[in-house]
Amino acid sequence: MPRACLLSGTAETFIWSSVCAAGAETRRAISIRCLFLRFCIVLIAAALAPALFSPAARAADAEKAAEAAAAFESLYGADLKRVRATRDAKDDLDLAARLLAAARQAAGQPEFLAVLCENACDLALSSPDGCATAEQALQLEAAAIPGRAAACADRMVDIRQRQFDGAASAARPAAGEALIDAIVAALAERQKTGARPDEASYCKRALMVARAVRSDRAAALDGRLKELEQAARLAFEVENLKKQLAAKPDSPPVRLRLVRLLLVDMDDAAEAAKYVEGVQDAGLAKYVPAAARPLEGAPELACLELGDWYRSLADTAPAAAKGAMFARAQAYYKRFLELHTAEDIGRAKAVAALQKIETDLQAAAPKPAPAAKPAPPPAKTSAPGPKAPVAGQPIDLLALVDPDACVVSGKCRREGEAIVVSGRIMLPVVVSGSYDLTVTLKRTGGGDTVGIILPVGSRTVLLGLGYYGNSAHGLDQVNGKNGADPANPTVLKPARLENNRQYVAHARVLVQGSMADIQVDLDGTKIITWNGPTSAFTMYEGWRLPEPNRIGMGVSNGSAVFSSARLVMLSGQAKVLAPAEAK
Repeated sequence: MPRACLLSGTAETFIWSSVCAAGAETRRAISIRCLFLRFCIVLIAAALAPALFSPAARAADAEKAAEAAAAFESLYGADLKRVRATRDAKDDLDLAARLLAAARQAAGQPEFLAVLCENACDLALSSPDGCATAEQALQLEAAAIPGRAAACADRMVDIRQRQFDGAASAARPAAGEALIDAIVAALAERQKTGARPDEASYCKRALMVARAVRSDRAAALDGRLKELEQAARLAFEVENLKKQLAAKPDSPPVRLRLVRLLLVDMDDAAEAAKYVEGVQDAGLAKYVPAAARPLEGAPELACLELGDWYRSLADTAPAAAKGAMFARAQAYYKRFLELHTAEDIGRAKAVAALQKIETDLQAAAPKPAPAAKPAPPPAKTSAPGPKAPVAGQPIDLLALVDPDACVVSGKCRREGEAIVVSGRIMLPVVVSGSYDLTVTLKRTGGGDTVGIILPVGSRTVLLGLGYYGNSAHGLDQVNGKNGADPANPTVLKPARLENNRQYVAHARVLVQGSMADIQVDLDGTKIITWNGPTSAFTMYEGWRLPEPNRIGMGVSNGSAVFSSARLVMLSGQAKVLAPAEAK
């Protein structure tokens, strides 16, 4: 079976993979079978629909779909019949381009747009030269009909796989990176639907490609896959312990192991509280019920005790769980400091505890592996290379910016030490670890998002200021929730930026294993506090950077001036990819 079948597993994907691999003379017959299969799938979906939707909704949807199909047939039915009768793929590609152009004019009619895009994609895939048209059709369909985005993303993976399989040696690395992007995007789209896709399968496939092309993302994908495999092992052990406890409730070792696994390794105090009664550990019996309650309701003194307790759990926790325990301790200490304003020993203790946690996080951060042998001396050049950043010392990011090389979209130019952006830029530094980032910015045109793209472990997240039409500040796409969703816990509303007013944004990102703690201040006022797993973050396509672990900045539908951007690594490392500009 072709590799393109591995992700979607559908019969349609199998047939289209066969189309990709078949010779020119057999493609026509296969494409007809694919269209017949799609027709059968539509009939099956129609048969199942009565169990899913109300009669009125079914009737309305069926009527719209029938109208769209009839309109398509009347306009393009003869053309389809004509191009199918020839072996030359050129007429297929010409018709695909016409259908795509028509779809761009049908934004107000999503059913008709979907028919046009699907047929344009099918026709374009009759030849390797049609991949770009097929991709554009899928992107248009996904943007216009959000409910189709996941299916379109899956088909995009199939196209990228086809391009990767057929790439020449020189083009193979770029094709591999594009395939990895498509796999990651397909996973994100599936997660947005509320489904629980097998993330490990996606990671394995992406990792296989990354290793094949020696991608810099291989290490991050391998790390994420190990996290998922460890989580699966923990889940299996927890279920086994629950069964043992159900069969024999008076089993202190089983109860203690279950509670600690749930509390520490899985960071689920609420679930641990269900089994804590009767546990033979005074600390667990006392604090687990309190930790299971919402942080916002914790009393002042309890916050200090719970912070100390979680910090003690971190000392003995497995390496993968230390970050979660430290994050919990930090959250309780911070709440204590918000409630306890008196300058006394209690406040001093909490401040010192927070500082100690940051020190412990830095000490626990993985160190880069030493080189197997000394590197040969560099060849003489006319200009020196970039100096390696020193931990704790600020890096002037804007001094590294080459306006021509850093642009991802839109335009960028330098005005003295400042950078003027209308679009997005990607800074030439790779960040791995915990850091402070301070950015001085001013929106000079438009009324939408000024964004800072923050690396968080193996993920990235958009810090949006004045986003969603200058109505909010927040982190975008947290557990699939954007700035318009009240379920996104990081969103501050109402909140806006004033044009031509200078702001200073400070973000502190602390990463430990699969957990992260993010704090954002704007002009010295805290606007965002978040802690949890790094897997909670996905990037909206319009702000996604082409490379991982990179800092980005930009503006939507306007212009902004970034007058300074300084990075201080707290743990881990930053790798400068380009020499700093001379001042």
